[in-house]
Amino acid sequence: MRRALNLNWVRSFEASARLLSFTKAALELGLTQAGVSQHMRMLEQQLGERLFVRLPRAVRLTDAGEAYLRVVRESLERLRLGTSDIFGSGSEGAVRLRAEPGFVSYWLAPRIKAFLSSYPEISLQIAPFVQGIDTDWDEFDIEVSFDSDRMPGLDAIALMDDPIFPVCGPQIAGCLNTPKDLATEHLLHVAGQRRGWSEWLALAKIVPHAETSVLQIDSMESAMAFAEQGIGVALSHGSFVEPLLKQGRLVRPFPAPLETIGIFYLITPSAFPLRRQARLFRDWLLAEGAKTAAI
Repeated sequence: MRRALNLNWVRSFEASARLLSFTKAALELGLTQAGVSQHMRMLEQQLGERLFVRLPRAVRLTDAGEAYLRVVRESLERLRLGTSDIFGSGSEGAVRLRAEPGFVSYWLAPRIKAFLSSYPEISLQIAPFVQGIDTDWDEFDIEVSFDSDRMPGLDAIALMDDPIFPVCGPQIAGCLNTPKDLATEHLLHVAGQRRGWSEWLALAKIVPHAETSVLQIDSMESAMAFAEQGIGVALSHGSFVEPLLKQGRLVRPFPAPLETIGIFYLITPSAFPLRRQARLFRDWLLAEGAKTAAI
């Protein structure tokens, strides 16, 4: 039976494989280049396989090295997650969510108290999703996004279908009898919104007039505030605007069929298992999403 692996050799392998350099791995680990090189020779000797092809100024992984790197990374991640599950506390044990600001403000905020009451031991860190900036999965556990067309290695689960439709303040609703009347109002567009006015107007078979005024707003919250004040008409997710509709602060000027359907996705990395706390939060989000879809 083979003797147990030396974990220092494994650490040297992971750093060397990630950086494709024994010298850079040595700097990261606080070792000498000769020390890392020796670790790799000893590891290869014990495994009976070459892990690297040595080049004059660099190294590259062999097929065996590529396969072993996947195993090592998954094992190290399982060790990190297990340590966090057992010993993690405070910010290190927190579940880290990245989500669209409108989703956080209008959908998550009214519901999150129930989760915190059920799981008082779980802390949350919530950061905004910014269009065009990829998620660093070393910093986040879960992402909620309107976009499932992401890089490989991610699992996307439909969280909920969400209708998107125009809303406005009651003071201008009487002027909007048909979608053609939108030509006389300011259209409030949220920067980065994926389902925007062009798609909705096409659904309504309306060709925008050259004089149609479009105001670009920085956030869904600002767009809702502008709409409530009668400044213009905004496009909103049904789950976001439902409380404001019930309170009469906003109204739907057009009937239900004139809406597009958007889907929010719950996204996680497929390479590594979620920590227990993150799994509980994910399952709670999916359950709440199912309730929203059923309304």
